[in-house]
Amino acid sequence: MKFTNILVPFDKSDHALHALTLAKGLAEEDPAIKLHVIGVVFVSDIPPALGLDANPYESAPPLIIQPDLYKKLVDAALDREKDDMEHAIGDLLDDMPNEVDIAAVNAPSPVDGINDFAKEHGCDLIVMGSRGLGVLRGMLGSVSYGVLRSAEIPVLVAKRDEDA
Repeated sequence: MKFTNILVPFDKSDHALHALTLAKGLAEEDPAIKLHVIGVVFVSDIPPALGLDANPYESAPPLIIQPDLYKKLVDAALDREKDDMEHAIGDLLDDMPNEVDIAAVNAPSPVDGINDFAKEHGCDLIVMGSRGLGVLRGMLGSVSYGVLRSAEIPVLVAKRDEDA
């Protein structure tokens, strides 16, 4: 089976960087393969993603927040996440002949964000690290475990040698 549209969830961890390096190697085999690198920002992470110490709306009912202000907060958090991702990736993807899309998305959970993005963009393979910055579930991270159980496309979990 030939993959043409590869998704790499990227949380800026060493495990995610390892998965991205592996996906880069797969994609470079054919310049027609598209590579998507995404970071997922969920609503509860928006104030920290903006550098805020606390959520000013935490005690306010959601209906009180002005939709335009909320959209600006979300857009700012996504822009910051994308900038942080690009900084963490550095020049790793610079010499690729492939089309590369780096994006940050908003979702209720990382697993939902990854699966939704894969469906919306017609991805046919997910390449992700075995552990990232989240809580661990045995040998796999909880996010990779969740994606493995719920994805409708193949998932390649890139285990990183801990001694490397």
